[in-house]
Amino acid sequence: MAARDTRWIQRFDHFKNAFQTIEAVLPLFAQMTELEKDGLIQRFEITFDLSWKVMQDYLKEAGYADIKGPRACIKQMAQDNHLDGFYWEEMLNARNELSHVYDESGSRNYLDKIVNDYTPVFKAFSLKMAQKI
Repeated sequence: MAARDTRWIQRFDHFKNAFQTIEAVLPLFAQMTELEKDGLIQRFEITFDLSWKVMQDYLKEAGYADIKGPRACIKQMAQDNHLDGFYWEEMLNARNELSHVYDESGSRNYLDKIVNDYTPVFKAFSLKMAQKI
């Protein structure tokens, strides 16, 4: 079976596409409208969801068949030295809170973190996983 046929690599391609949309708007962050900021927050949520699913598929291929869900995937990936679990746990908590925040002020608290803290974590993950292909 060709490397591109594996599930985690296919999902990784989707992650990279989603992450590229975040990277593309970062230079425009200071001029974003409120609606565009909402879009950035939503793109973070999508990219995060794709990232942990990449992890889950990667771990399954590596022999961890019983690891399911984002927290368990992050923990195992950190134990296997594929990522920094501290930042990923923080991102998971942010994603969960953002999914349940319906007021603008609550979601705006995360914008700086998405731009300054979480984007570099996604970038490091992208580079690390690309080395595994």
